[in-house]
Amino acid sequence: PVSVQSIFFSSLSMIIARLIAGWGDAAVAVQKVGSQIESISWMTADGFASAVNAFVAQNYGAKQPARIRRGTAALMAGWGLLTGALLVIFPQALFRVFIQEEAVLPMGVDYLRILGYSQLFMCMEITCTGAFQGLGRPMVPTVVSVIFNTARIPMALILSATALSLNGVWWAITLSSILKGLIIPVWFLAVLRQYLRREHTVP
Repeated sequence: PVSVQSIFFSSLSMIIARLIAGWGDAAVAVQKVGSQIESISWMTADGFASAVNAFVAQNYGAKQPARIRRGTAALMAGWGLLTGALLVIFPQALFRVFIQEEAVLPMGVDYLRILGYSQLFMCMEITCTGAFQGLGRPMVPTVVSVIFNTARIPMALILSATALSLNGVWWAITLSSILKGLIIPVWFLAVLRQYLRREHTVP
């Protein structure tokens, strides 16, 4: 499931890139540079998810469910809030580090600001995906991810046809990330609570 999810995401990214290219070279540059700036959030979350995966798997295998409860995503929630705030409050300063062209800068500011609203949810999605994998249930986040990543295409087409124009594509990405970041953590908490009940560890 994890490899399928990665292949699917890469394929959809190419479709999104083709859609963005309709707004010209500047739009493509904004997306490429913006995603690199944004990667400070999701690359950190990826690393933390690997640690969570190992932590959950170790305690799940050792029949220590109470320790799984003590594992927390609070650190990633804080990181998501911090990086999101930076993107929303200081988009121009961040984007200027890489591109100074006045014609491109407003597009980059819009990209970072819109994507900034999803950073908390993206960090929670990635972290809880690692936790699901540690429980040996990778299919749950894969299904959710495939569904909402696929939804980006029609959402982008619909929103970009409005007054939002190119920003509609960015909003499609942000909205799908927010939905994934809500559904996957809630689902994980439900699965974890069910597991803890089964092990008779819930007070």
